Amino acid sequence: MNTKKLLKQKGIDSDKPVLQINREAALMSIAEAIKEYCPNVKIEKMSKGDLEVLADNLGESIINYHPESYHQERATLLGCSNMLKKYGLTDEEERALDFC
Repeated sequence: MNTKKLLKQKGIDSDKPVLQINREAALMSIAEAIKEYCPNVKIEKMSKGDLEVLADNLGESIINYHPESYHQERATLLGCSNMLKKYGLTDEEERALDFC
């Protein structure tokens, strides 16, 4: 199947992105999950590089997890848990993030 041709036939812009989220929106969502599940993490103390990693990791989680109960954000935080321990993540908070 030629999907580009199909989209064109239906009048759908094939170049339009499906997922759009900027780093500000990503970080806002992650900050809400941090407040809920791991309030000891000091996000404001994170380095530029660590903030970029955290925000960018949310993109993968959006694809792999549903949005209920902060699953996307929690998957992101779990994936970055070793890094987040530098900023205050406790073992108890890490366990609270796990939804499996």
